[in-house]
Amino acid sequence: MRFRYFRFAAAAAALLLAAFTPGAWAESTQAKQPAPKSAPAAEEKLAPVLAPEQFFGAAAMGYAAAKAVPHICHKLFCYCGCDITDSHSNLLDCFTSYHGADCHICQEEALLALKMNRDEQPIATIQKVIDETYSSKYPFKEDSPAYKKYKATRLWTAGGLAPASVGPKPDASKDPACCAGK
Repeated sequence: MRFRYFRFAAAAAALLLAAFTPGAWAESTQAKQPAPKSAPAAEEKLAPVLAPEQFFGAAAMGYAAAKAVPHICHKLFCYCGCDITDSHSNLLDCFTSYHGADCHICQEEALLALKMNRDEQPIATIQKVIDETYSSKYPFKEDSPAYKKYKATRLWTAGGLAPASVGPKPDASKDPACCAGK
């Protein structure tokens, strides 16, 4: 009986993940497509993500998302504090261990990364959105060495994104609600 529940829960999580990602069902039924632009270089070997089927609910969805875009998760920082508590250096590390099973921040970041990747957003934009959304949740006052390294190597800066990664910036003078607090 217990085994059936876990199989059902894993199947339900896979369906929920498909529901959260438009076009996922169509993509899964089509022939293999060429690798996306943001796929890692052939020589870049990433640690394997644990099987999403061994989890249920949000955890299964987080692991499935990380498994779908490990090359993106590898380039993101996780803001739950696991850089200090578990010696993680990026979001992918959360899903190559059991850490991601109990952490909603890791799960949410992975799901957002998957959605943005499927929306064909460049990695710099994904990093910026994750950073702006989750950096306030970082539990430590001092930046860890891993966080400092990430900030030094991420593809966006406080002044903006890399020129090839986004379109023109909105003009705040045309939209008074834009950047109102600055």
